[in-house]
Amino acid sequence: MKKIYKSIIIYIIFFVILYISLKSSVIKEVYYLVFVSFIISYCLRPLTQILTHRGISKKISVVLILFMFVIFILGTFIILIPSIFKESLNMSFAFSQIKIFIGNFYEKLKLLSNNKTIYAILDTIYSNINKIVIDIFNKMFNGTLKIGENILSLAVVPIVVYYFLVDSEIISNKFFILFPPKWRNIVKKTFEDIDKILGRYIISQFILCGIIGILTFIVLLILKVDFPIILSLLNAFFNIIPYFGPLFGAVPAVLIAFLSSTKSAVWTAIALYAIQQLEGDIISPKITGDSVSMHPLAVIILIIVGGKIGGMIGMVLAVPLGVIIKILYEDLNYYLF
Repeated sequence: MKKIYKSIIIYIIFFVILYISLKSSVIKEVYYLVFVSFIISYCLRPLTQILTHRGISKKISVVLILFMFVIFILGTFIILIPSIFKESLNMSFAFSQIKIFIGNFYEKLKLLSNNKTIYAILDTIYSNINKIVIDIFNKMFNGTLKIGENILSLAVVPIVVYYFLVDSEIISNKFFILFPPKWRNIVKKTFEDIDKILGRYIISQFILCGIIGILTFIVLLILKVDFPIILSLLNAFFNIIPYFGPLFGAVPAVLIAFLSSTKSAVWTAIALYAIQQLEGDIISPKITGDSVSMHPLAVIILIIVGGKIGGMIGMVLAVPLGVIIKILYEDLNYYLF
């Protein structure tokens, strides 16, 4: 009984400290850096395991993988960031043109009917579209600026990633000590199951995003659509969201293309649809398979709930969190009942 009370007190103290620390902006920044470092180390771990399985020591494997990762990120920044920043500055004009186009289209629709119900529906749609467009472009511009502001803080990330990778076993063992001895094997097995499925899902999503981003960039260059870098990155990011993501990613590109001509917008829509069909029918099954094993209806509900709670980021994180909850339920149900 004393052990149970001791565990409860430890958990209460932990969550109280966590809650208080989250109120501090400095500590929140530290949590953010640790979280980013953990995600990066989680994604790089399979690569380090490949090298260690071939006889290379763990520390050397981590240094090699981390060095290649840093070179890749720096190369990407040197090549892409100036272009992205330039495109972001030029997007203010395109944004104003899109607002004018949406406004004109809205007025034309209103002229087609005198029905008050249709008026109300059109007003709601118009205000929502305006809000979404403003939100997308503001976040893109602010995000570009924040990369420069946080560059010094992000320089610490490779160091934290190194220790996460090198001392992963020590860290995990320390974590499992938090649980009572009789629970540790169950918790460890559950985390192994989560790691196996979630790790495969995350890696496959990164690969798919890269493929979608490259294909979108090539298509937009061929069709001479403005801001190809930002729009292709946007489409790649939204591709993480099942079902709704491809639509969210295609809309900005089609709207920008529409500013040039209707023909350009139509061809852009067709090309992006073709990319999504290629991804859904050929690329995705080869890379991901049935990695999450979740019913489509469950995925849609998760995305809707995630969107309501956390906006676009909530929609992106909805499926991974759903996978974790699903595995927790299945494993605990299996081991305890």
